[in-house]
Amino acid sequence: MNMTRCMDMLEAAIRWTVVVLLAVMVAAIGSQVFARYLFHQSLYWTEELGRHVMVWMIFLASVICVRRGFHLSITVLKERLSPHRQALMQLVGAAVLAYFFYMMIVHGWTLTQKTMVQRSSALHYPMGYVYASLPVSGLLMFIVNLEVLVKAGLEFFGRRTGEAAAEPAGTGGESK
Repeated sequence: MNMTRCMDMLEAAIRWTVVVLLAVMVAAIGSQVFARYLFHQSLYWTEELGRHVMVWMIFLASVICVRRGFHLSITVLKERLSPHRQALMQLVGAAVLAYFFYMMIVHGWTLTQKTMVQRSSALHYPMGYVYASLPVSGLLMFIVNLEVLVKAGLEFFGRRTGEAAAEPAGTGGESK
């Protein structure tokens, strides 16, 4: 099984996890609204559960965004560079992101360990469960970023060594 296929499977698993988390969040907040208006009584735990599920959902969805390149970027310089230099720019960017994700893992794990003694106010589970979204998503982002790094490296070094590398679509010299 090749790297892309493995990453596709990982992305699908993350996507379904995000869908389930969204359903849990909607059910929790929906039940809060339902209870408040029908029974004139609030469920004390739903807001906290919805907020904590949303944290996990956002961090996991960010993994997909990293893989697909949906993160914020300024493309005005990149568009003016040759494809070879664009690949170099992507390679450097992926390396910087890898360091950032590594720091998320290390410091997120430290924060998770420190907050395992702190309890959530309504549900009374360790807050470390919420903060664990940092090292888990950091690890997943690091993994999917390796795919980006490898592909950018192959593109950059493949062209540099004179190997026949096909031009990406839209860069064949046609006018816009």
